[in-house]
Amino acid sequence: MLDLQSIRFGQRHKEFDFKDMEIIKKVKRLYLRHHRQAENDCNGCGVVKGQSYYTGSIDDYARRNYGYDVKSGYVNNKKYGEITIFYQELKNIQAKIEKLVYQFNLDKYSLWRVKPLRLEFQGDPRGYTVKLYYNDNLIEW
Repeated sequence: MLDLQSIRFGQRHKEFDFKDMEIIKKVKRLYLRHHRQAENDCNGCGVVKGQSYYTGSIDDYARRNYGYDVKSGYVNNKKYGEITIFYQELKNIQAKIEKLVYQFNLDKYSLWRVKPLRLEFQGDPRGYTVKLYYNDNLIEW
């Protein structure tokens, strides 16, 4: 965000400071992880915490293409039933982002003021999987 957009953004929002920029950087790092897991969920194969997973049948073809230590991408979840490991990781990252933004809004701005940061999530990897708004202006990654 350090370009002409950030200069215009800073001119429009006089209350924007270093803490706001730090929270945007943290959310961006988590956004990149969220987007990668959305792609993995769409493709049916990928890596989560150093382990390869594949949602198809684990046979010789899958072992040759995805590694001999590839595991099944399906897990049993109490809340959702059988889901992919990528979807479960998406939900974990989403919870981290929501907690981070909620805590920031609570710390910097009390409960009585309007919250400057707002989030939107979507699971489609062809667009932004996480949209962050600062005073109803979209922050483009």
